[in-house]
Amino acid sequence: MATGDEDKAKGMWEKAKGKVKKAVGELTDDKGLKREGSMDKAKGAVREAEGNIKNRIDEELDKT
Repeated sequence: MATGDEDKAKGMWEKAKGKVKKAVGELTDDKGLKREGSMDKAKGAVREAEGNIKNRIDEELDKT
């Protein structure tokens, strides 16, 4: 199972990859690539949020 920091890093990578795909899709007028970029950005945001939640849970567990 990935740690919170690993999930955050992977999420940021997916968001960056999505931005690039979307930009290339816009430049080339490729609707499929734009859509794929938007999906990658959304998946990255979710994964980054999961990492934040995991880190928060770990912090709370460490307090106990």
